[in-house]
Amino acid sequence: MPLHWSTHQLTEFFSAVSASGDADAAVRIAVPRALEALDADAGAVVLDGEAGVRGLTGLPGEIRAEQLSAAVAGEPVVDLPLLGEVNSAYAALGSGIGGGLVVARLDDEFSAEERQMLQGMAQVLGLALRNLRTLATERALREEGARRQALLETLLAVQRSISRREPLQSVLDAITVGASGLLGQAPVALALCDPAAPGRLIVASRAHWPEPATTASVVLGPAADAIAAGQTVRRTSPSGDRITATPVHARGDVAGSLVAAGLGDTDTSHVMTALSQQISIALTDARTVEAMREAYRDPLTGLPNRRLFAERLEQSLTGEQCRTVVLLFIDLDRFKAVNDTLGHNAGDELLAAVSERIRGQLRPPDVAGRLGGDEFAVLMEDVSIEDARAVAERIVARAAEPFSIAGRVVHIGASIGIAAAAVGDVDATAILGNADVAMYRAKRTGSGRVVVYTADMHAGETTRLRLRADLEHAVPARQLQLTVQPLARLSSGTLDGVEVAVRWRHPSGAVAYAELAALATEAGLIGEIGGWTLRETIACLHDWRAVRPGLTAGVSICAQQIADERFASDVAAALENGSLPGSALVLQATEAALTADPVRAASTLRLLRHCGVRLAVADFGTGPSSLSLLRQLPVDQVRIDRSFVSGMTRSSADLAVVRAIVGAARALDLEIVADGVQDAEQAQALVRMGCHLGQGNHLYGPMEPRLFTGLLRRGQALPRLTDPLTA
Repeated sequence: MPLHWSTHQLTEFFSAVSASGDADAAVRIAVPRALEALDADAGAVVLDGEAGVRGLTGLPGEIRAEQLSAAVAGEPVVDLPLLGEVNSAYAALGSGIGGGLVVARLDDEFSAEERQMLQGMAQVLGLALRNLRTLATERALREEGARRQALLETLLAVQRSISRREPLQSVLDAITVGASGLLGQAPVALALCDPAAPGRLIVASRAHWPEPATTASVVLGPAADAIAAGQTVRRTSPSGDRITATPVHARGDVAGSLVAAGLGDTDTSHVMTALSQQISIALTDARTVEAMREAYRDPLTGLPNRRLFAERLEQSLTGEQCRTVVLLFIDLDRFKAVNDTLGHNAGDELLAAVSERIRGQLRPPDVAGRLGGDEFAVLMEDVSIEDARAVAERIVARAAEPFSIAGRVVHIGASIGIAAAAVGDVDATAILGNADVAMYRAKRTGSGRVVVYTADMHAGETTRLRLRADLEHAVPARQLQLTVQPLARLSSGTLDGVEVAVRWRHPSGAVAYAELAALATEAGLIGEIGGWTLRETIACLHDWRAVRPGLTAGVSICAQQIADERFASDVAAALENGSLPGSALVLQATEAALTADPVRAASTLRLLRHCGVRLAVADFGTGPSSLSLLRQLPVDQVRIDRSFVSGMTRSSADLAVVRAIVGAARALDLEIVADGVQDAEQAQALVRMGCHLGQGNHLYGPMEPRLFTGLLRRGQALPRLTDPLTA
């Protein structure tokens, strides 16, 4: 039959197969074109060895080379699967390529001219395949050279980090990032022995890990296997990814493992081995070993730092060693006052002492850590909330005991939030956040409290954060307001003085003094708001004393104000500006505020006493060293805490406490005020004991300063809630 291709078309055939990216593509182009040129029905390329049959066209895909052996041997007529008996022709590829091009058709046998054309096409295909193989070899060599160059550059970068004494984390991150790049951006992590517990592993660095929170659960198992085997191991993760882990060493001992995920069956052992050797060099360096310890340890307390603690917490939450996790979040009360007054060295000494007391209350498996500043945390596994609360209560009790710091006795406290979670339910960030929210709730209810997190707390915390932000604008926006509650003689109900408090008229509703003070302390605004309250009180008191000479006003102050070296001079200046004597003012401080730093408190109070200002100890009886305060500090007045007053007619214990306070105060010739008097029975009992002053809604309710001023000027009686009492 006539030939369909010209010499020009043969040249085009060569161009087409040569332009292919690889040998398989060249064969897939060559066979159909040969069939078209020879008007054949089926064809294939048969290659020597394991290469087998390629480019099958018109034949079953599962055909084997031996089924085409007759055609390869040159038989003009052969029997082929699917086609049956057919005419065939075969031509060797040549050019050093073992194999040939086979074609077949059902009708006419192949002519000599057609066989010659087939020979030409086979030779052209063979030449193209040889060129493609040469190019593939050169490309592979270039790629291997590039990989080796990349590996070398990565190793040099790591070595430079070591030589320059860069921070340990920078060195470790350079290793994991470099390894990931060499492995096609595969997730890579470095697991090292925990400096705090050498039998455990932590994830020290990670790169391109899709879900960082799950790194530990995927990495630590294969890492431990590689360490135990002392060689590279391959494992399959629960999600089906292939994991490769290679051990690393420090000073000859196994120190951890380099772990890569998602590599499939690719042989990356040379890369992993080279990198593990570089890690071993970094970890063996003496200063790097020390840096590793420092990287995970808090230098003041020796406890795990925030990073190591978070890593351990994440392991507990994602691992299989426990079922539940309980977290204690500890924040010290009044630490800032000590730090500001005695200096940072004393603050550091105090933190170290607190850490020892925390350690002393824990079980052997519990992990304590310092998160930063005056915040600590405790990780507990498989423990009930009740048992965790008991541990927290012990920590609170120990933190409330006196500390001897820088030659002085100081008192602080601790507030603790507790959060619990089942393994797999939350991550480390979530449970830390929950415990933090509970801790702030504890702080707001008073020093030395323990609160367990509940889901509804987050809404309250969001509101609180908004309030704290708004508080910065409360003074310039004139949203603060004074309230006045008279102090009365219990026997007659006559006015003896006033207590002034501040509240915040926030657009969303009034905020009482206790919450306002807590918010102001958190926001660092207590000094500004305290100063405003003092100035406004003195301005009002100037008007009141014009009508009622000798009237005194009580104002609450906090630990931060007492610790401020300028506080006494600020009070003196405010009194001078208001043309008032110091005796007109009674400053009220809680036991907790006075015991944060008794030495500083004594100094501040002596300066105030020099100005004639009187001091009252508020909430008396609730602190750890109430009676000693009366001897140590220049106190004029004792205010019995309302919790004892309210319970004295129902509880013999509360009654005994009130009697003891009244007896001690009278013995020291101190004025006594009962806070929160609620009924006549309480008032009568107090009078019989020798307590003659009281404050509470049973006597006079709180009112605005304007109303109080108007009543005094008009000489009208104050709005009493009861009739006078007789002793």
